[in-house]
This record gives sequence, structure tokens and C-alpha cells, in this order.
Amino acid sequence: MSPPAPSIKHYLADYKVISNANFRFIGNLSTKQDIERVRTGLSFGANAFHVISGLKTRQFYYQLFDQGESRILSSRWLISYHRGPLEPLEIRRLKEGVAPEEMTVRAVPLAVPEEVFLRDTDRKRAKKGILGGTEEKVVFAKKIFLPYLDFTYRFPAEKGLLSKQMVMSEGRSTVLALREANFGFDPKLVELASILADMELDSASVINGVDSTVLVSERLAELKNLLRDYEVQSEERSKQYEALPKGNPTRENLKENIEFLRKTKLLRWKMFADGLQLPTRLDLDKLELLDGTLFYLPYFIAKLSRGGEARYIVWNREGREDDTIADEMTKNKKFRTLIETHALPQTV
Repeated sequence: MSPPAPSIKHYLADYKVISNANFRFIGNLSTKQDIERVRTGLSFGANAFHVISGLKTRQFYYQLFDQGESRILSSRWLISYHRGPLEPLEIRRLKEGVAPEEMTVRAVPLAVPEEVFLRDTDRKRAKKGILGGTEEKVVFAKKIFLPYLDFTYRFPAEKGLLSKQMVMSEGRSTVLALREANFGFDPKLVELASILADMELDSASVINGVDSTVLVSERLAELKNLLRDYEVQSEERSKQYEALPKGNPTRENLKENIEFLRKTKLLRWKMFADGLQLPTRLDLDKLELLDGTLFYLPYFIAKLSRGGEARYIVWNREGREDDTIADEMTKNKKFRTLIETHALPQTV
């Protein structure tokens, strides 16, 4: 005999206990009813169904409640396949090095020959002067394809001058499809869609991206938490300000701090809203993500080293220097390691 099916009350109790946990892990839930049950406990917004239903095999959405941290993680593959000792021919192939595999991706080609970038790299490299000194060495100078997600979304917006009506508007933007770096949203890159083509590329030069709008959902969740923190801090400072007697010098400091929080909150929202071309006021829970497509942009990246110090020069596909990515490589260790893993020569 099979055991009786658990009652509905049993499931509801399990879902409610989530709100009392600090570490929360949720796998794929296929029905909207199940997702609605965990949405409140996980402090999810309207995009809960999209995030959880989009989880792939061995993927989990987790929240660290007391630190306000949330993201998607993937469990490692536990199966290891073992075989006998290597044959002499296989050992020889390993010593000689295996030719890199090729992969087909949707990408934009370089508009400038690589020879131009190599020449510019050498031109910018510090040489020995009249008085001697060490010169910069080129650690690597290579074309790297970074992943971007072209995604669409919709949101309610008011239309009309006199009789205001709510209509659903749709938008389109792009984002760097990596969790290691965040450059915000860039709608201008949508214009490159017309010149995208299937390209056979060396897999070592391609950095795989997150092929899902889950990354955008995570960025939205991070923004909502950040804006909420600004509001909480402003409310706390305002209560402290009102509790102090007039003439107290601390009141002026609190007033300046409250104004700083207000401006910072508006600035963060403006940066986000401009990247998605959203109205000034919008409930983020009503922003609905539709679909996304991965594509790749080429950059030529050079690392120069001298006396234990290193610097990076990055050019975009049109041959212009990209200081944003160069600065991110200098400051962001995770992003720098990811790039260098693909750019440095692989040794056996």
C-alpha cells in the first residue's frame, strides 16, 4: 500500500515556515499556485513566477534574509567518470596541446583589423628612456567576446494629456550578461541587432553569459532592496531630527544626511530608469520581463606589466578605448580573473 497523500494543510505549513528561516533555498516550482504560496515568505515581487519557473536543472534561488542577499546558484555535478591509464598517443597529444574547440554564437564582428590593435598596444607600451629604466611587457593582447542579453519588458504607463489612461508599454534594452560585473542597462546596443551574425569562434575567446532574464530579475531585486534601505535610513534620520530641540547642532548634520540620502536614492533610480527608458514613477513590482536573447560583442584587451604593477587597455569593436571596462578590470578581482582566464595562454 502506498502512504496517503499529504493534506493541503501540510503543504501550507511547509510554505509558511519559509518566512522564519534565515537561509532559504527554492528549486524549480512549475505551478503558479505553488509559487504564489512561497512568494510572501520570500519577499518576492510580481516577477516571482518568472524567476522560479525559469530555474534550470540543479539551479536554486536562495536568500540570505538578514543580509538582504539573493541570487541564483547551481550545484556542482557530482558524477565522475573514471577510465583506465592514458595511452602513449594520448599523452603525446596532451604534451603538444589540443587545438581549441570552436563554437557558434550570435556576435558582432570587429570593425577594425586586429593588427591595428596590436600596433596601438605596442605604441602605448612604455619603452626604455634615455636614462634607462625598465620597459613595460605585454602580458597578453587578445580579442575577447563578452556576453550581452537583449531583453524585452512591459510596464503600465499613463497616456493622454487631459484624460489619463493606463496602457501597457513595452521596452527593450541590453545588459552585460555576467554576474561578475554590473555596468547597468544600455538600450543603445539594441541597434546592433541588424548586424549580428552567426560566427564560428575559438571557445577560449568567448566568455559564456547568463542566457536568461533571471539576471535582470536579480538586478531588479537588488535595486528594490537598495531603495528600501534608503527609505528606512531616511525615516530613522527624520525621527531623530524631529526629536532634537531646535538650535541643536546635530539637527543640521541630520538634515544634510537626509538630503544626501534623498539625492542618492533619486540618482540610483534615474540611472536605472534611464537604462530601461521608464517613467519617473513606477512600481517595480509591475515591471514584467518578457524574454531575452544572448549575443556577443568583441573587445580587444591588453595587459601591460612593469615592476610588479599592471595596467589594462581595452578597445571596443570600433577602435575606441573603453575606460569603463579597463577600470572594472583594475578594481574588480572577480571580473579580472574571469577575463584573464580566457586571455592568458593555456598551458598543459
